[in-house]
Amino acid sequence: MNHTNTNTTWIGIDVSKKELEIHCYDETLKLPSVTANTQIAITKLISKLKECAHPHLVFEATGGYEKLLLALFQAEGIKASRITPSLARNFAKAKGLLAKTDAIDAKVLTDYGIQFNPRLTAPLDPILEEIQALIKYRRHLNDELHRERMHLEHALPKSVADMVKTRLKSIQKQMDQITATTLALKAKSPTLAEAVKLLSGTKGVGENSAISLLVAMPELGKISNKEAASLAGLAPFNRDSGKMRGQRKIYGGRKEIRQALYMAALVGTRFNPILKEFYQRLLAKGKPKKLALIAVMRKLLSYLNALMKKHLQQIEIAC
Repeated sequence: MNHTNTNTTWIGIDVSKKELEIHCYDETLKLPSVTANTQIAITKLISKLKECAHPHLVFEATGGYEKLLLALFQAEGIKASRITPSLARNFAKAKGLLAKTDAIDAKVLTDYGIQFNPRLTAPLDPILEEIQALIKYRRHLNDELHRERMHLEHALPKSVADMVKTRLKSIQKQMDQITATTLALKAKSPTLAEAVKLLSGTKGVGENSAISLLVAMPELGKISNKEAASLAGLAPFNRDSGKMRGQRKIYGGRKEIRQALYMAALVGTRFNPILKEFYQRLLAKGKPKKLALIAVMRKLLSYLNALMKKHLQQIEIAC
């Protein structure tokens, strides 16, 4: 394999809670093979990488354990790409690597960077990060709310029923607090507030859906509709072989984007004339409701992406 790519030095990092497994083909850098996932250790790693002309890190999203690494490297202006874990795993399988260790994963990430030159991850916005955490916790509370309500579907002693009702009130209060905090944070960011106002002008897209989508997909308006659908996991993939024509299915992508679009699309099938007509037309053709709704989500995302793209172009012209 050619270990160079436009003079870039690719560095694969397998991230875990406590450690970072590091791989780089350039041995002259003398990078450690393993270092702690702490600010002190990452700062030392950055000082070594400053000796390199064009370093580019590649690592996977690991439920938040990679955020410190990303923030510190972006603060120093070092290129970093956070990729979906399934991309690296499928790449490893294509190379015939079925074994999985931290060292192997780090090398796979280096090779992935060389082969595919992944796009840079957008810098972290503290306000968007906090809103994202709030939305994630709100979904957790919503699941809790559903589970608690299920208890009341059965005959319970009064003492237990009272506790469940108290718990329901507590969860609902927390959810209301999250909504208020999210709106307050949105107001602190004029750019976000303007984008939310723009997107929520579309029938079916509420303010919460608009905020959730913008936080889950900061690339909105900066990529093509095809790329947006793929990023959301809403692009249908063929399942054909020979004369057999299988049913197309969606795969991968960010579930947070689909979660943000789901309710907006559902409401849109009832109150948005264009989406309603599109949805009903699909049903009339015999499409299952689930597939028809996914198609509505994809159509809505394409429209919002185009809307946001036009908005960003107008800002660029004004500047």
